[in-house]
Amino acid sequence: MQSERKDVIVIGGGVVGTAILRKLSLYNVSIALVEKQPDVCEGASKANSGIIHTGFDAPPNSLEAECLRRSRDLWPDYTEQLKIPYIPCGAVMIATTEEEKSIIEEKYIPNAEANGADVEWLDRNEVLEMNPSVTDEVIGALSIPGEAICDPFTATRSYAELAVLNGAELILGSGVTDIKENDHGFIVILENGREIVTKYIVNAAGVYSDHISRMIGDTSFTISPRKGQFVLTEEEIGISQIILPVPSAKSKGTLISPVVFGGFLLGPTAEDQQDKEDNSTSTEGMEQVLNGCEKLIPHAREFDSIRQFAGIRAVCSTGDYVIRPSEKNKQFIHAAGIRSTGLSASPGIAEVVAEQLQKAGLTLERNQEAQTEIPNLFDDAEENVGEIVCLCRTITRSEITNALEGPVPPSTIDGVKRRTGATLGECQGNCCIPKIIDILHEYGLDQNEVPLKGLQHSTLAFKGGRS
Repeated sequence: MQSERKDVIVIGGGVVGTAILRKLSLYNVSIALVEKQPDVCEGASKANSGIIHTGFDAPPNSLEAECLRRSRDLWPDYTEQLKIPYIPCGAVMIATTEEEKSIIEEKYIPNAEANGADVEWLDRNEVLEMNPSVTDEVIGALSIPGEAICDPFTATRSYAELAVLNGAELILGSGVTDIKENDHGFIVILENGREIVTKYIVNAAGVYSDHISRMIGDTSFTISPRKGQFVLTEEEIGISQIILPVPSAKSKGTLISPVVFGGFLLGPTAEDQQDKEDNSTSTEGMEQVLNGCEKLIPHAREFDSIRQFAGIRAVCSTGDYVIRPSEKNKQFIHAAGIRSTGLSASPGIAEVVAEQLQKAGLTLERNQEAQTEIPNLFDDAEENVGEIVCLCRTITRSEITNALEGPVPPSTIDGVKRRTGATLGECQGNCCIPKIIDILHEYGLDQNEVPLKGLQHSTLAFKGGRS
């Protein structure tokens, strides 16, 4: 069997990998992204707070701080071009004691200044005026006006869709089993037996980036999984901003944040573990979330939860992002160790990776015909008419069929959820899943085999235009 050829293969279909694919699709290079799951946004990218951080608290002079700084300048254009739901609500870091106030004054204000992020101190009355549900024990807060929230599902998918519209290939449902080096560069071998010859590889495999690295003998870093559990509620809460605690050395702590598609998110925990697949929730984890959040919002324990979920963050042994050529081969570029700011920093990470590829010898000549904006593929008026499939979210059949006719269509119920919001409501899909299965069947999926989540044996490829 003759191997195919690409200039660059990106491994990993999360927000970082798809951001890199989008960036490279603007140039005259042959590119593909490989993801072992049947959809993009299946790992940490689908299970996070959805917060766009400014980097005010990132370690100064770190690569993380640099990527976040670059991203601050890029996000306004990205949200417009990629039609990402986005609310610039700002955040406040709550101080309830003089000790916490001193930590903010001595650590976080100088840190923010070093990173070029705007912050200011608010007194108690200013905090409560904007966020009346915050604890009466608040003595003031650090305001970070540049913090925002967005839809991480749309961000990840839109990166991928734009890349596909620009000619990139998206290979889903077949992970990388081996990487061999040859005179041209590398041979990437997939689970389905497909072999692709490529000159450059970008390793954006999240918690498995160390596993991919070891395929070429690079043991320069290790990734440990850290679980973060969340609670989603649709209760009315008197806050208009992201409510942050003063962080610990281990994590940013449990926060309360508005969600762009409605409701509020509480969490996450920070649980170190060995299993990179265990994203289960637990009674202990939920209790930890509530204990932390009720220090910020006293009645947090009274909220009715409509959903609990967990994501696995990639904690790197280096303590910072790893965005550099491999020690074993300069044409193998790592984009690894992106612990909890991958969504926020994804535009900047893509910029740095492109620069690293150029240093390694890749010529990036701008494709003058490449799109930078997701077009209006469908008539918005059509989405709000016809049969309502999801009663909780008022999602119509047209919205689901539009998603199925898009550049990167879903093949699972979870994929439909992340594109339309169906099943995200109070009933959590109990009423609408049978109808969604029927629609998926109409679009070619076996009615008896429609998966809720990813199945490893299903391989999908989308290339160079709407599918």
